[in-house]
Amino acid sequence: MTATSQGAVQLYEITYLGTSPEPDVRTVEAGEVAAVIEHAGAHGVQVLVRPGPRPPQEPDTRKEDAS
Repeated sequence: MTATSQGAVQLYEITYLGTSPEPDVRTVEAGEVAAVIEHAGAHGVQVLVRPGPRPPQEPDTRKEDAS
């Protein structure tokens, strides 16, 4: 089973560099990363992209087979 089939979403942390003394940091889903990079490039802004924190996993409520 893949992470996608389990409903887990990969998040990325985007840091906008040089926009202010305190960098602007946002978290986006994997599908949004390309659009963020394209938008930043079109406006001459540098961004740092890092894998973000994973959302908390839901506890597995399935009963285990005791055999």
